Amino acid sequence: MDHSQTYSLFMATEVVCRILGVDPQVMLKTAGLGDLTLRRSEARVTAQQYFDCWNTMEVLSPRPDYVPYLGVAISRGPVIPVFFTLSCAPDMETGLRRLAQFKSLLGPTVMRVFRDGDLLRLEYESVDADVPMPPSLGALQLVVAVENIRGATAHLVCPVAAGFDGTEEERHMIAGHLGIMPEWSQAAYVAFAPEDTKRRFISENAALWADVESDLKLQLAAQNYRLNVADRVRGALVDLMPAGRTGAEDVGLALGISRSTLQRRLREEGTSYQEVLDATRRDLAIRYLTKTTLRADEIANVLAYRDANSFSRSFRRWTGQAPVAFRETLRRQTGEAD
Repeated sequence: MDHSQTYSLFMATEVVCRILGVDPQVMLKTAGLGDLTLRRSEARVTAQQYFDCWNTMEVLSPRPDYVPYLGVAISRGPVIPVFFTLSCAPDMETGLRRLAQFKSLLGPTVMRVFRDGDLLRLEYESVDADVPMPPSLGALQLVVAVENIRGATAHLVCPVAAGFDGTEEERHMIAGHLGIMPEWSQAAYVAFAPEDTKRRFISENAALWADVESDLKLQLAAQNYRLNVADRVRGALVDLMPAGRTGAEDVGLALGISRSTLQRRLREEGTSYQEVLDATRRDLAIRYLTKTTLRADEIANVLAYRDANSFSRSFRRWTGQAPVAFRETLRRQTGEAD
């Protein structure tokens, strides 16, 4: 195992802390990472540091039911591009197998999807056997999986079996949400019956998935120095924008190079940081307007604009139309073609 592998803190500082009402800087300081200011929270951390942050949030959480509360809020709240892997799929098994490929983008955990007899079983564990995943984080994975599947099927799907290495009290905490009492298990897992795994997803979107898969692969490859810098910047931006990070310094930190080096290498490739940022935002905006039902303000948030008006001004500059007018024009053209 490569103990130098690092992971984004986005889910911890920008999603979980916000949902729980915990000050991200207090969390980082308490976890022994006080040198990571909020402007540097996109810097990557080791698996141990990531789990230290999670354990700290557990202590600081004002809610005793933080695991099921978080699971539902994450699934229904902020737009997290990685979860498109599941929602765009035609069915549960396809979506879960897709999600497993990109799970490391959300943190230092491995997700395995396999058949256990006629059941479909998911297992979650730390990427590093020497750095165990906190039990409550395992519990959260189960709640998020079940909640996302319910949303995608529009059906109250309940697993037939589940377990993680938590206390009886911790297992009771999520039993009501899952619909079953999880057993004690060294590996966090959840299993679904055949009739549920065959349910079609009402959110299936093959056209969107083709684009999302490409971007997620770029995110995984952002640390690959063999890629050209513009592609690495785009991959980093797809990861950072939902956290509100679009600065060249933010991207440079994520890629492990200085801002000046980043800008110099982009010039050598015949482009600039602003051009790559604009192109990334434009491509994603058109994708979300044409292939999803996200509102303009939701798209503005995903693309890290201050507000919907700022997004609208940029979109007019790119296309000559406001976002809503662009979507309506496309609908009319599609209707005429039909």
